[in-house]
Amino acid sequence: MPLKLELGVKSDPIEYRYSFPWLFDLMASEGVENLQLGTFFEIYQLPDDYFRDLREQADRRGVRIRSVFTSHRELGGFFREEPAFVEVARRNYERLIEIGALVGADSVGCNPGAVPRDRMETKREGVRTYLRHMKELMREAHSKGVGCLTMEPMSCLAEPPTLPDEICEFASELDAHHTAHPSETSRIGYCADVSHGYADERGRVVFDNMALLEAGLPWTRELHLRNTDAMYASTIGFTEADLDPGVVDVPAVRRYLLENASRLPVRELVGYLEIPGPKLGRDYSDPDLEASLRGSLQTLRRQWLGGAEEQRPGKVRLMPSIMCADMGHLAAEVGRLEAIGADMIHVDVMDAHFVPNMPLGLGLVEALRKLTKLPLDVHLMVENNDLFIEKLAEIGVERISIHAETAVHLNRTIRSIRGKGIQAGIALCPATPLNVLDYAQAFDFLLLMTVDPGFAGQPLVEGAIGKISEARARLQGRNISIEVDGCVSFANIPKMVESGADELVLGSSSLFHPGAPYRENMRRIRQVLEG
Repeated sequence: MPLKLELGVKSDPIEYRYSFPWLFDLMASEGVENLQLGTFFEIYQLPDDYFRDLREQADRRGVRIRSVFTSHRELGGFFREEPAFVEVARRNYERLIEIGALVGADSVGCNPGAVPRDRMETKREGVRTYLRHMKELMREAHSKGVGCLTMEPMSCLAEPPTLPDEICEFASELDAHHTAHPSETSRIGYCADVSHGYADERGRVVFDNMALLEAGLPWTRELHLRNTDAMYASTIGFTEADLDPGVVDVPAVRRYLLENASRLPVRELVGYLEIPGPKLGRDYSDPDLEASLRGSLQTLRRQWLGGAEEQRPGKVRLMPSIMCADMGHLAAEVGRLEAIGADMIHVDVMDAHFVPNMPLGLGLVEALRKLTKLPLDVHLMVENNDLFIEKLAEIGVERISIHAETAVHLNRTIRSIRGKGIQAGIALCPATPLNVLDYAQAFDFLLLMTVDPGFAGQPLVEGAIGKISEARARLQGRNISIEVDGCVSFANIPKMVESGADELVLGSSSLFHPGAPYRENMRRIRQVLEG
């Protein structure tokens, strides 16, 4: 079965600020159904009825409390030398398991704990104490009907597990315990955090967030989605204002998980937005929480959930160019393209300045948005990118590519696109060298023109296939797709894909080739792809 990604919210930002019904209503209005209940100071003393009522309130709004996870490292007493700390941590963890059962959660978890900085020599004993209690708590969880206990790898050596070896050590030992006692214990797993990496005492990044995600992948059952800075020191969201300091590339995380789905222990993976929100308890900041949550969720809905099957691993994505369709019967044409299994619709927007043509404009993009749920891949061939990007974001397109030749500040414009929750691509004309990419910051895809832009039906530019190969080699190890546009013909498709293209813009030399209906041409395209 393919991996299904889902979106959720961790309840931390409303703590002492707004009520749970307020959060449930906001989630419902944004179409987000999954809640991870974060802890707060009173949670361990509240009566059972409070949690039964909370579950009912969530149910009435279509929200499911799927997970319970600590917020304040308050179960970290297993790493303390004082027995009283260990006893409190154990007692409260058992209560948290009971709470998980009351709200109907699939999993209950915590940050394992912290070794006092001045007592780092006690870390090894603290790890042994933690693992011993976790094995007993796995039995407790099973007896209460909670299916899984989760841990979160952290970002410093005083809060294990942090390094890849530690991450594997913790999970392997506990997983082996469950394997030995499958009918008596609940499973264990990681609630990984996509913003956690490890920088050493000199501030040198030793393992980035993707390296730590990879280390825990075989045991990852849920995720925290949050943004951070280059030193993994701050917690921020995914609104446009967060983009400049933020380093977490959500589309890259998504692609990595889809490509490595076979290594995960689950077929359904929820990513929970985890942000603190604006500063707590200020009349000038608390009202900003709603916009912060909505902005981050809207970005994640596109970047985390993606569109239909656009990023299914191993699949060449086929994107009909609407410029080649019959504009007099747009609705019917779109229906035909949907029926034959198009992955996206490619839209060329021109301004008659950058290229000597202007067949399609913003009005047509707006009309397309109303006609289809397929992702819209907009290729801007214009001089004023920023003007069009703002309008396209309002329309609600999924992808925008801009030409490096027209972008005065390429990285800034790419950040602007991605900050609006839209995948950003860099487009290159046939004569533009690939070294323009050497200083380009995070982008989602590369669009290579294999004809001079502006008109359909042109012959392939000499050297275009070799440029695809060179681009794939240059992007080695990076989760960046290569889209090819121009003379994507029945004869050229196999060579383009073999050279490294994984997205094809279909025009007059293939899908819209005269003499056969779209369905027959699409069948022929798939035949040449299969070899």
